[in-house]
Amino acid sequence: MTDPDIRAEPATEVLDLYDVLPDRAAARATDARSGQSEEDPVTSMIKGAGRNLAAIIGMFAVSLAAFVACTTLFSLGVGLIVLVVGLFILVACLIVAGWSSRMTMALLDYAGITLPRTRYPAAGPGFGGKLRRLANAQSWRDLLHVLINFILSTITFSLALTWVFGGLGGVTYWFWSRWLPQDNQGLPELLGYPGRIAELTFNSVLGALLLITTPFVLRGLVRLHGAVAYALLVDETSALRQQVSELTQSRTAAGEAEVHTLRRLERDLHDGPQQRLVRLGMDLSAAQRRLADDPVQARALLDEALQQSQDALAEIRTLSRGIAPPILAEQGLPAAITALAARGTIPTSVEVDDVQLSDAAQNAAYFVVAEALANVEKHSRARQASVEVRGVGALAVMNITDNGIGGASLAKGHGLSGLADRLAGVDGTLTVSSPTGGPTQLTATIPQQP
Repeated sequence: MTDPDIRAEPATEVLDLYDVLPDRAAARATDARSGQSEEDPVTSMIKGAGRNLAAIIGMFAVSLAAFVACTTLFSLGVGLIVLVVGLFILVACLIVAGWSSRMTMALLDYAGITLPRTRYPAAGPGFGGKLRRLANAQSWRDLLHVLINFILSTITFSLALTWVFGGLGGVTYWFWSRWLPQDNQGLPELLGYPGRIAELTFNSVLGALLLITTPFVLRGLVRLHGAVAYALLVDETSALRQQVSELTQSRTAAGEAEVHTLRRLERDLHDGPQQRLVRLGMDLSAAQRRLADDPVQARALLDEALQQSQDALAEIRTLSRGIAPPILAEQGLPAAITALAARGTIPTSVEVDDVQLSDAAQNAAYFVVAEALANVEKHSRARQASVEVRGVGALAVMNITDNGIGGASLAKGHGLSGLADRLAGVDGTLTVSSPTGGPTQLTATIPQQP
């Protein structure tokens, strides 16, 4: 897959053949959705409670290790600061605090709470470059978080274990209580309700209440950790600056892709339809001059002019399909992609879900598939290809594969680099796996509309 070369074919044949494709695609998507069984709410709650408990235990272990390391390094660094070496020990303390913040964010992400990551200044050359982290305010907030998170994790860890093991111990009290000493006095007896029945009832009911409320308590504890982490670990200024930088890069890439597309379109118009139209004008002028003296030659020139006009029209239709074909606007992405596959000479299977894309994203998706299939036709030497468009969460994932000779690349100078720029304009990504000898798989992702 390198340079595009989209083939021409009369548009009417494609439209007549695929008038009903959107209905079929919708039916396939409905069948796929109906075949997927929804997860049981109780099972989902138990899994969520397990993730939250694991996150709380993990944060306690991380906070304990970070607290011990940071207090040791901070005390040692402050004590040796007059010897200059203490400054480097303080840098090491802040690096450990940064590690603690990243681990905390990773555990929160595992529990379903995603926080934007922080970028720290990299160490530079020279004495000042090595100590650059000391001037970073976020690094000191990370160190403060180590202290607060240790206290918070100790409390939440204790509460989580109390709820989980207290609940399990309560509902199984009937089993393990037989090994308690005979003179053991439980809370019911102290409250004036002696007897085995009262003790079993009290512990079983209390244990059941603890187990029932465990998922909600664990979720609340994790959210408390998330709130503290957001307050101390999220550098909003840095996050906004990073977001602006990413948006600027994507818009710049989109602009470059559009400029590249317009230049290529201008070149194709100049080399194709424009030359044919110039030839058409010359043939018509020659036919007009010979019409009275040599009707036979004039008719031949008119026939050739008619052929030139038909070829020019076919090339213009081909170029217009590469920009935004009518079938894409009228029947949607499934029909447009299937029509692309039908125009090729290589057998191509098509599976397209009903993904929710904006007009710009839909055009970008069509353009990627068109370019990829055109390059399969021209360069891959493949015997078979496939196109899949699936909705995966908030993303539309496109996979275009072929069993050709491979060798495709996203490097500058190759045709696929322009596709990556076009996808960047709609916050999409492009990856290529194409070892020598094949097969080639091109994967593009585009965010779906909410």
